[in-house]
Amino acid sequence: MRLLSVAFSILLLVACSSQPTWDGMSESEIASWKEIGVNVEQVQTYVRAGMSQPQVKEFIDQNFTDPNQITAWAQAFTAVDARGWIDSGFDLSSATAWAAKKFTHQEASAWKSADFDLDGAVDNRNKGLTPVK
Repeated sequence: MRLLSVAFSILLLVACSSQPTWDGMSESEIASWKEIGVNVEQVQTYVRAGMSQPQVKEFIDQNFTDPNQITAWAQAFTAVDARGWIDSGFDLSSATAWAAKKFTHQEASAWKSADFDLDGAVDNRNKGLTPVK
């Protein structure tokens, strides 16, 4: 019985110690995160990704809900730009590729709608051409 009690105590300590906490944050920081509907587990994800509460709020204001999606898109785009790329039908990988070639989501969408891939769009843009609508 004593062994069972000790084992349970150790299990309880391990379980509690692995739970994310608000430690290290002021009451105002905690309140600001909670104000935008973010729980402690999500905060830890954002903080590990180097994101601040205002950055996360911008993504939430653009109707992002998944912390993994937010942190991934935030590495390359602002919240508004990320929403534009998604609404234009691009995933993160393709949006990053088009943006690296200095296309906005509007321009990339126009080229894709005209059946151009990225290389074709770059070649034609370099010739001074634009996609036909």
